[in-house]
Amino acid sequence: MKFVVVGSGIVGASAAYHLARNGHSVTVIDRKDAGQATEHAAGIICPWVSKRRNKVWYELAKASAKFYPELDLELADLGLVSGYKQVGTLCLRKEGKSLDALYELAIERKEEAPEMGTIEKFPPEEVKERFPLVREGYGAVFLSGGGRSKGALVRDALLEGASLYGAQIIHGNAALDEKIRLTVDGHRMAYDKLLLANGAWLKPFLAKAGYAVDLLAQKGQLLSLHFESLKMDDWPVVLPPASKSIVPFDGGQLLLGATHEKEAQFDLTPTKEAQEEILTELEPFIQFNESPSEMTLSVGTRPYTSDFTPFIGEWLPNQVFLANGLGASGLTTGPFVGKLLAGLVANEAASFDLAPFDPKKYIEKR
Repeated sequence: MKFVVVGSGIVGASAAYHLARNGHSVTVIDRKDAGQATEHAAGIICPWVSKRRNKVWYELAKASAKFYPELDLELADLGLVSGYKQVGTLCLRKEGKSLDALYELAIERKEEAPEMGTIEKFPPEEVKERFPLVREGYGAVFLSGGGRSKGALVRDALLEGASLYGAQIIHGNAALDEKIRLTVDGHRMAYDKLLLANGAWLKPFLAKAGYAVDLLAQKGQLLSLHFESLKMDDWPVVLPPASKSIVPFDGGQLLLGATHEKEAQFDLTPTKEAQEEILTELEPFIQFNESPSEMTLSVGTRPYTSDFTPFIGEWLPNQVFLANGLGASGLTTGPFVGKLLAGLVANEAASFDLAPFDPKKYIEKR
């Protein structure tokens, strides 16, 4: 049986890897569009203290975070580096009721998610010791199971792993006609089952086949700062009480962000306004004792649905399967979603209930 995956972002790469690892014939097609969300994704793997009320999303994110260390070890056994690192998470709050409430929430959620690791309440002096750039006066709830990752590194390791298991990677322009026939650069490509994991580009892709998709493109800008004198290799990631995060990486790189620009869609222009927005929002929580030697913005395009719930599963019976709409949580959920999609198309026993993510609710014939 021949499986074809359209899109080699983090979801498509994971699906291809897991199919190829299990001995299936896999071809991956990607035209390498600029702005791919995975290429520009970097951040925190720590969904457990999220205040999002979408319980369906939380269950997926929780299972995804648990899967990350397992995948990292599996890839390491192949000699591949995923870039994932469990450094712990500092969840900042002012001391008092707010910090106490967050600690209680973490303790409660650990009952169903032991992978959260050790949970501790830190006073401001301990926070400063762990992350010297945090401003004075902030306590934190520390979760030892929190980690960090870069989408491009995870994707590349998964694609290399897929190739080691025999998958074919093709750079080309895939298209689908009204009879669901697939072409690549104008040439027909046969398949037994088709997996669509082409992110924000799914909407125009299916439009050519005569379908409308409830999918929106969101511009995200991430600010990267480089400090020559700071050794942040083992610093924890930081979740302040804001919409943006603070993520240190090896080599003195500090990532701040990201923006959520719904109106900009596929615009990939870095903007001064985005840089100012990121720095202004995080200024109450972080201070720099020196200027960065380099400051750059990275711009990607995320897909999300109108109700902010992703869709994952079978679309056309036993023929076309897809996963999309992961939004800003794509870095966290992408590898696990790809694994779930691979298991579904290969008729493996389900390890996670995908019923709430039915794609048919989001796609209709025009």
